[in-house]
Amino acid sequence: MNYRTTCPQCASVFRLGADQLDAAQGWVQCSVCGAAFDARPSLLMEDGSPLPLVSEPELVEAPPSPETAPPAGHAANEVAPEAASSAEDSAVSVTPRGIAQREVSLDLPSIILIDPDIPVPDEFGPLPQFYPAPAYPFTPVAPVAPAPPAARIEYAAPMPGTAHLPSAPRRIKPWAWGVASALLLALLLAQTAYFLRDTLVSRLPQTRPAFEQACTMLGCALSLPKNLALLQVVGSGLQTEASGRLRLGLTLGNRASTAQAWPVLVLTLTDQRNRPLARRSFAPSEYLGDARRITAGIPPRSEQVLSLPLAVNNLAPMGFDLQLIY
Repeated sequence: MNYRTTCPQCASVFRLGADQLDAAQGWVQCSVCGAAFDARPSLLMEDGSPLPLVSEPELVEAPPSPETAPPAGHAANEVAPEAASSAEDSAVSVTPRGIAQREVSLDLPSIILIDPDIPVPDEFGPLPQFYPAPAYPFTPVAPVAPAPPAARIEYAAPMPGTAHLPSAPRRIKPWAWGVASALLLALLLAQTAYFLRDTLVSRLPQTRPAFEQACTMLGCALSLPKNLALLQVVGSGLQTEASGRLRLGLTLGNRASTAQAWPVLVLTLTDQRNRPLARRSFAPSEYLGDARRITAGIPPRSEQVLSLPLAVNNLAPMGFDLQLIY
């Protein structure tokens, strides 16, 4: 048998079966607003008609005993007033009208019991499962088995007596940075002085003794200063010999206070209009020919007389130009 009930919260109408109503003891939950209520006070038949009244049970009189049999002249169906009134009361009390109201209190006891003396575990178990509300019309939803809890990662506890503290990053002290910077600067200056020693000595002649001592320890060579501004051609001339060969004579002066390297001579022969006919460069080994003299350099504050023979073929130079270079 099916019934009809109405939600007191949202006035939604639902159809219920008798077995469902008995299994839930009359309590249902609205699938529209979610309110829980007792469906029995608002039950109607499936077609909307009210519930039929329960028929009153018939009272059957027991046959009178001989001792209590009524006297002659009285009808068999007569009953004493007190008995009749008590029979009527019992009939009224026994006979239900419709479905009786729920007599138990609607205040349900809490299902969560908390004992402050019980320690709370760290593992609270699986999370509660929430299921969607049943669709209209109301039908019971079978409970779904909870899913197994996900795998739990457990970390090994540290051994007793051992504390694992995060290591703090090591910071370099300021004085260490200063020492490292000074060492790097000294190394840079030493490399610069080694590779530019000739230039430094030529510009700072007073540093030559220190560089010569360092080169003696390091096994390097220190070239002589090369300052063209302190070299001067005091005199020069081009002479023709009897064999038809030419000879260049010149006097080279060193105005520096230290010895200087011998320069390279650049000779240009010109015609009568001062146009170049031939040009030739002469290294110190060509116009000196003495290795020890070349190594010693031009003595300081001195003048050196040089003579350079020239072989000229089919040329009749009328002039020349002489330059010094390094």
